[in-house]
Amino acid sequence: MTVLFALAADIRDIKPPVYFKGSYFFLILLATAGALALIAFLANFLYKKYKKNKTIPLAPPKTPYEIACEALSRLKSQDLPSHGKMKEYYSGLSGIVRVYTEGRFAIRAPEMTTEEFLHFLRNSDALSGPHKNLLKEFLVLCDAVKFAKYGPSRKESGESMISAKKIIDETKPVPKEPEEVAVV
Repeated sequence: MTVLFALAADIRDIKPPVYFKGSYFFLILLATAGALALIAFLANFLYKKYKKNKTIPLAPPKTPYEIACEALSRLKSQDLPSHGKMKEYYSGLSGIVRVYTEGRFAIRAPEMTTEEFLHFLRNSDALSGPHKNLLKEFLVLCDAVKFAKYGPSRKESGESMISAKKIIDETKPVPKEPEEVAVV
């Protein structure tokens, strides 16, 4: 019994709450930081949403004709024949014409050998007879320079540029004229 009495004497009442005198500075600082973080998150979210929905008008894609003409003018401005770089010059010329025919006629010309390409053209209606002959002469000359170490003159290199330009100019698509509507 003495043990129970000793435990009962040890029981005390709870203490009332303690109120601290002080400022709410840290609480206000924490609330302000939280509000600023929420505003920053919402601003970022709205900016990304607006940015996704904003449509920027893009320039129309360039046609194969425009791309080829720009490439020919860049190659011409490099003036490779005067520096004795005939192989690079003719590689560039044939590459431009092959990429043009790929874009214009959907022929996988850059991946074919000249022989495969010319065989494909024989059975194709993509080009007319005179254009096929001009292209054949052009590609055979390019291959002779690139692989057979043929050394063309500067006049021939200029004529090759003219031939490439002629192939591209004469096979470019003709834009359709808008039909006139009769007003009654």
